[in-house]
Amino acid sequence: MTDPHTAPEDLDARLTAAAARAAEDTPGVASLRPRPTAAPRGAGGGVRVRRTRTPGGWRLHAELRLAVHRTHRALDVTRAARAAVTTALRAAHPADADADADIAVTVTVTALV
Repeated sequence: MTDPHTAPEDLDARLTAAAARAAEDTPGVASLRPRPTAAPRGAGGGVRVRRTRTPGGWRLHAELRLAVHRTHRALDVTRAARAAVTTALRAAHPADADADADIAVTVTVTALV
């Protein structure tokens, strides 16, 4: 868990980095792919994490864009990446994001390489 008093921009950067590391470390992921349109500087390439305050805490939504190795089934890779990123976000965010329903991960496969 992280310090709940972390500055929002530091926490955003830490969440994006944690999600990117988890996705890149997933077997079958060839690379993270940035959006076709220019992403803001430091946006983490093919990873975007948004935080929304809810009455019960925080809602986290991670969007992944990745290329998959042809030697792996895309479905298996997306499921594994989603699980890895969910775990990474739960560990990197303060305690009020612990519930599974508070974290959503969307995975888009942009290429097979």
